Amino acid sequence: MSARAMNRLAALCVVLALLAVAAAALWRLAQQPKFQLKRIDVRGDLPHVTAASVRAALAGRLRGNYFTMRLDDTRRLFETVPWVAQASVRRVWPDRLIVTLTEYRALGVWEDGRLLSDRGELFVANPDEAEIYGRLPEFSGPFSAAKEAARRYYELSAQFAALSLSIAAIDISDRKAWSLRLAPDLRDDAKDRSDIRVELGRDRAAIPLGERVAQVVAAYPFVVAQLGGPPARIDARYANGLAASIPTKVMMKPDRAARP
Repeated sequence: MSARAMNRLAALCVVLALLAVAAAALWRLAQQPKFQLKRIDVRGDLPHVTAASVRAALAGRLRGNYFTMRLDDTRRLFETVPWVAQASVRRVWPDRLIVTLTEYRALGVWEDGRLLSDRGELFVANPDEAEIYGRLPEFSGPFSAAKEAARRYYELSAQFAALSLSIAAIDISDRKAWSLRLAPDLRDDAKDRSDIRVELGRDRAAIPLGERVAQVVAAYPFVVAQLGGPPARIDARYANGLAASIPTKVMMKPDRAARP
């Protein structure tokens, strides 16, 4: 080996030794108590997330200090808190974290008990905590239809609003056939209100779902006038026209023994 090569090798060894010393010094510095996290600031519009729920999710699971904490792992940890849709985490020198949380906005309740967000995401939370959104509609169908169900809910609700009717439930079959349950007002807790079942069928290019609903909305006043009241069921799966039926009334026989 030439003298020049030996000099280069020696210089490289010195550089590596200096880097190792620097790394060790930085590691010891990072372990200093003053860099242990002492404060976590949680921010955001959070009507459901509480300090107790955050503590329960983080208990014994938060790892590292200002230098060693993995922000992606910490972000995912905060996103396990009920109602949290998204979290962002950043460090503030020398011992603080700022966490910004975004909550899900509940649109309805899926048939398996999970909540459906306004963006079509299914998430686990206590439905009783969604009271701020009023009475939530019910959804059922394949999980893969959740996003479309949320999108269609807003479109169809706008159409039925002209009749002062709200969508109380949406069901999507495995064959992608749609049926709705309408109510006069979802916020009305009256026991005697009558819901209306609307069969729309599949969304096809020949007769799109929105077009079928438009036909129902246009014909509804005439149907009510002909039946003498709101129908119990409307079948809009026909290419031309629709069918409607009146509610079935159960006749109660008087209890003769109860008469004076």
